[in-house]
Amino acid sequence: MKTMSQRFATFIAATAVAGFAALGASSAHAAGEDAAKDYPSKPITLLVGFPAGGPADNAARLLVDRIVTKWPQARIIVQNRGGANGAIAASELTKAPADGYTLFFVTRSHVNLKWLTPKLPFNPETDFQPVGIVLEMPNVMVVGPSVKAADYAAFVKDAAAHPNQYTAFSSGNGSDPHLALAEYMQKSGLRIRHIPYKGGNEGMLDMLAGRVDLSFATLGTVMSQLQKGKLRALAIGGKARSAQLPDVPTFAEVGVKDFSPEAWYGVMAPKGTPPAIVAKLNAVINDVMNTPEGAKKLETLGAIPVRNTVDDFSAIYKHDLKSNGELIQHLDIHVD
Repeated sequence: MKTMSQRFATFIAATAVAGFAALGASSAHAAGEDAAKDYPSKPITLLVGFPAGGPADNAARLLVDRIVTKWPQARIIVQNRGGANGAIAASELTKAPADGYTLFFVTRSHVNLKWLTPKLPFNPETDFQPVGIVLEMPNVMVVGPSVKAADYAAFVKDAAAHPNQYTAFSSGNGSDPHLALAEYMQKSGLRIRHIPYKGGNEGMLDMLAGRVDLSFATLGTVMSQLQKGKLRALAIGGKARSAQLPDVPTFAEVGVKDFSPEAWYGVMAPKGTPPAIVAKLNAVINDVMNTPEGAKKLETLGAIPVRNTVDDFSAIYKHDLKSNGELIQHLDIHVD
């Protein structure tokens, strides 16, 4: 048994250790605050996990253009690191210094990687610091020329009478369009054959040619084809109708309960990035995307701006990791 003097010595040592730890944390916090004051003082790299010219790349470059209106001194370089559904860019982010000068433009499909990609070189749950959501974009149920139904009700009537007659394409097993289709079949009771492609472009060409019937696509990817009349929208995700498609009902309006497929695009930083820098980035994203000009530019992408805190995005990210994982495991979905 320790003597009173020994216990006192132990107490003093523990108190000293705690004091040094608190001092270290305080010093790190102060250093982060100081770094945020001058941020950004050098070029920022924004990693995009998809090729140039696609929806994610277009949205990332729009964000960069908007940030420069608020931070004219900023130099932000977009680097496309396409492949593996964004995993290549995500992996590169985790190897970067946690100083706010390397960021990752993330899409909602990122949450699927944990469940679909074996032996990832990172942990999607712990290796990323959510910064802010840039935009939300509803998924729309679109049909090609092979579908003769005049509206959603007519489609449902025919699809119910002919199970598995209709086909739906996605950009691959486990992709967001595939998950949207799978959830839709659960909620609607309809049976539709899934046809996975290695990318969205081939599937889109086949739908336009009448070789595949429908898809659940983000509005931005099909907007031009809808405007040209080459595709038709039967229903759309989201809480309200889209300003771009005011005549298209939401899934809730047509009776598909608890089904509202939407995509979000956001910004991630490496884990450990100073909170003051994360907060500064979150504030500028909210500021520049929620102006009338920012909202108008997003409208051209079929998207709407989002105002959210770092904690908001963190909660959404964790929720989607869990809910998508449950769906993928329940349906026993595997990558191609």
